[in-house]
Amino acid sequence: MKDMNLMRGSPPKEKNQVTLENWRTPPFNRWAFHHVRELIPTACISRGADSVWSLDYQTRDLMDLIFTDHENKSIKVGQFLRSSQTDGFMVLHQGRIVTECYFNDLEQNQPHILMSISKSLTATLAGILVSRGLLDPARSVGTLIPEVTDSAFAECTLQHILDMTVGVDFDEDYLANEGLITAYREVSGWKPPTSQTIGGNLRSWLVELKKSGHHGAQFHYVSPCTDLLGWVIERASGRTFHELFSELIWQPMGAEFDAYVTVDKLGAPRTAGGLCVTLRDLARFGQMWLNNGQANGKEIVPRQWIHDTTTHFDRCAWKAGDSLEFLPDGGYRNKWWITGNDMEAYTGIGVYGQWLYIAPRAQTVIAVLASQPLPVDDNLSSDSMSCFEAITKAL
Repeated sequence: MKDMNLMRGSPPKEKNQVTLENWRTPPFNRWAFHHVRELIPTACISRGADSVWSLDYQTRDLMDLIFTDHENKSIKVGQFLRSSQTDGFMVLHQGRIVTECYFNDLEQNQPHILMSISKSLTATLAGILVSRGLLDPARSVGTLIPEVTDSAFAECTLQHILDMTVGVDFDEDYLANEGLITAYREVSGWKPPTSQTIGGNLRSWLVELKKSGHHGAQFHYVSPCTDLLGWVIERASGRTFHELFSELIWQPMGAEFDAYVTVDKLGAPRTAGGLCVTLRDLARFGQMWLNNGQANGKEIVPRQWIHDTTTHFDRCAWKAGDSLEFLPDGGYRNKWWITGNDMEAYTGIGVYGQWLYIAPRAQTVIAVLASQPLPVDDNLSSDSMSCFEAITKAL
């Protein structure tokens, strides 16, 4: 099936129809990932009327830059982007746009789903609330959300949630067709409900998750923990997530376009993976982090939060848990992956090929949007890191 035929026609042919059932699977995700709001309910994150954060250009052709892939073969950046189902690719160096390119009919003004880079954006909002005294990372989640008293989250702290060290019985198996992860998709509105989940919603499902192991002992990647963080943010602020994110980050940052987040039938945001933003605004968000929280002439994110994120990760918990093979010297803190490489880089990572790579020593930000066939491909992830490192060294 050719990607260009997806959802073409009035109506599209049955074999070309993208639905709530198939939208995450290839080739349907090639269309779906930048048309999410046509499939799932969403809430708008308004850019408001603030001035757009203008980015200057200092263009450079990086497509012929060569790096070595996981098979020890030489490959050009452009060739890798095309072969890895990239939809958008942008590089900023010293705050200027070096490269901006689009594939697969993605346009500059089209939001694209971030998948788990959403976690990094959500935790940034939490960090702002911490600085304002509305949240305390050491406080137990059960005191913030009494509804979780009988769940895995009753005694864990907000920092455990932020660092993915909650002892909870959940297996992040993206290819599973049954079990908790399937129910998670259904109650989130990401999949048609079955008889077991009809009537359910994201928050009522979260409070049913059970404890397993000890909080803080090891890194255990569980996406629903970030949806709980979204709930904590709303409860602490008395505001909806999308309104607060717009007010405290998107508008003052000078975003160029509205963003949006998927919501369940009761309006609960899928803050673990449902944020959808344009390529340019994703890169702006990364540049704000590189600027120690400064954007569009304002301080948006507290410098202390960024310092804590990039320096205070727990290596013991990382080594004891389900850490990533291609980040042997890395870690995880406040929902960012710490690479441990020479560029002191850290990154947001989303399944199916999403990246927001920030390299302070190279003054470089790399934003990637993609619609790869597999949610996790260790070879492609390793090659992506090699590609980014080659770019930062070249710049």
